[in-house]
Amino acid sequence: MIVIFLIVFWSLRILSNLMSYIQLWYIKEYRFDRMWIHLRTPQGKRWLFIPFRRMRVSPKTISLFIFSLSSLIIGYRLFTFSWWGRLLILDVLTFPIVSFWVMLLRLPTLIYHELLIYLATKKLRRHKFKSVIGITGSFGKTSTKEFLATILNQKYQVLKTAASQNSAIGIAELILNQLKPTHEILIVEMGAYKVGEIARMCRIVRPQIGIVTAINAQHQDLFQSLKNTFRAKYELIASLPSDGTAIFNADNEYTLKMAKQAQKTIKQILLYTKADPPERAEVQILQAKKVKATFETLEFAVSWGKETARVKVPILGEHQISNILAAIAGAIASGMSLTQAARGANQIKAISKTMQKIGQIKGATLIDDTFNNNPDAARAAIKFLGQTPGKRILVFQPMIELGTHAELAHEEVGKLASQYCDQVYLTNSNYFEAFNKGVKSGLQTISVRVIPPQKAAVEIKSQLTTGDTVIFKGKEAERVLKELIKSV
Repeated sequence: MIVIFLIVFWSLRILSNLMSYIQLWYIKEYRFDRMWIHLRTPQGKRWLFIPFRRMRVSPKTISLFIFSLSSLIIGYRLFTFSWWGRLLILDVLTFPIVSFWVMLLRLPTLIYHELLIYLATKKLRRHKFKSVIGITGSFGKTSTKEFLATILNQKYQVLKTAASQNSAIGIAELILNQLKPTHEILIVEMGAYKVGEIARMCRIVRPQIGIVTAINAQHQDLFQSLKNTFRAKYELIASLPSDGTAIFNADNEYTLKMAKQAQKTIKQILLYTKADPPERAEVQILQAKKVKATFETLEFAVSWGKETARVKVPILGEHQISNILAAIAGAIASGMSLTQAARGANQIKAISKTMQKIGQIKGATLIDDTFNNNPDAARAAIKFLGQTPGKRILVFQPMIELGTHAELAHEEVGKLASQYCDQVYLTNSNYFEAFNKGVKSGLQTISVRVIPPQKAAVEIKSQLTTGDTVIFKGKEAERVLKELIKSV
């Protein structure tokens, strides 16, 4: 009886791991470079004890599941060891087997993707847009895209990439499945992990307007240097026609440098800023002034030459001003007046999982910021938390793929957290030492804990009172959020 129980329990563990490994490959976009980086982290080194991840259902994940499970069953029948010896070997081999099938399916997947990209490109060449807008940057791409689409929808028929659908195949699927003859403007978010990927997307869509939101150390494990990140993002600008429009964030040193470089080849350069404009700027500047940020709304004036307009949106965090300005600049470049663009901007709503208030527990406010995580976004969320009354709790996923910048970035974020937070829960132990070092060097001593989602949710709930605020930062923090909501 005990043997049967152990066989069933162990088999279920292997099945659970199988689905979790497939989901992990999905999260890493089936890229071996991203998976290798993950496996070098403390969390990745414990791959044999991976926490359960619900497998996303798609033709590819189902194929991987069927092929991998079949391999495990065949292996069990072929091995001549004892039952526990066979299960032990299969347990250890589950991840390599899934990885083998990921590799084996790369060629047919590549052929299929190239076919879709070819068909989408042909379809695009037959379509006449008023403008095609490309958006890239280390962060802020998705928010800017969504805000810009909201503004332009007031006047035009707009097609945009969905969520983080920012790869060549994502663009191709969008064009083939959703492009209609009535669409007047195409907005394309462009992400990349290495030089050349954005250039490929630009050859597909041929943008006339390019927006670069900001550059930081995001994905340095893949880019290897900020210089390569700069080169990769600049591919969008390099693809623009000479009479195109390039839009840059003047508050970011790298994009400001990019703007100066673009002046040599691009006729129209637009800058946006929430600070004072750069001295002796020879380009047009969109500026935010008289900023008023509350726990409910964000309000500011936008100046464009001699014109001024007001914008008021139900969005949290002053850092969102940059994304709104980028969207307004993109709308102006597409033919809208400042007044029209500002009126459209007033229709902007909070984006799902991006500084989104989702309710209260015991009178405490929960803010879902689990869409993404990077050094700038982390600092912005923590500073916002510091403006709230009551106890301030941060549930934080350590940042990924920062390369040589990782230790310092976590130390800096930890130091800032010690200034503004009362309690921090990390979702995994990656860079715990660096984060805690930053906390200890800060203004006050706070508790930093790494515990499972369910236990973290129980602890957080026990502490909450009216007026407290909890921010959930990074994708893994969503597990704690779900456990907390489930407990109500």
